[in-house]
Amino acid sequence: MMSTSTRDRIDAFRAQGFFIMRAFLDIAERAELRRACDAALLRTRALSRETGHSTPRISLLTDGATCFQDDPFALELISAFVGSRRVCELLAGLSRSGEEDAPRLKDAHYYHEQTRRDWDGDWHRDSQFGQSDPEIERAIVATTTSVHFRVALEDDDRLEIVPGSHARWDTPDELRIRRGADRTTPDMPNAARVALRAGDACIFHAWSIHRATYLRAPPRRTIDALYTFARPTVRQWTPPAI
Repeated sequence: MMSTSTRDRIDAFRAQGFFIMRAFLDIAERAELRRACDAALLRTRALSRETGHSTPRISLLTDGATCFQDDPFALELISAFVGSRRVCELLAGLSRSGEEDAPRLKDAHYYHEQTRRDWDGDWHRDSQFGQSDPEIERAIVATTTSVHFRVALEDDDRLEIVPGSHARWDTPDELRIRRGADRTTPDMPNAARVALRAGDACIFHAWSIHRATYLRAPPRRTIDALYTFARPTVRQWTPPAI
């Protein structure tokens, strides 16, 4: 699915939970961002025998002071990119009624090929993390918005998603897989693979049912930034003391 106009993007997001912007980055932009992210990855791998090796992503902002210690300009470049008007304009209009339209950046990650083994990821909604009660999670899915902005610096077809799942609760089969013992099954009903070419961007709802496969080859180099939309603070009026 490729969307270009603002209306097309919003309509695709509302219906499917994601849209793709082809050739969002040109060759020079990709090379610049990859150099910056690779600097963080190389330092992380040098400092840790686990992170960057057995894991498929590093945090670019949460751990920025450490992984960009040798190259603070690289951190500035990535921060400017994920907070840029160009990126944020793609998120305009995606919030729910009652939420602020301005996205709030939570973190940015760099997905890479791990060095030790391959595996298939678990099917999940991001809303389930730290939330053991399905009914509370169901309310989160129904009332809030969280969005991934993902841009591939090399070809990346690792993401799988169930289109439209962001806008509804799980079917019995989906819930059995997502919350059950066979979370890595390839048999998730109606799942679709999202194939990005180098330079393509994908925006998808974090509450969608999705997963990734984690392979050592070919190399993976993908930036993923997570945004939320806050609800305005309700201020209660207190009558003045007389």
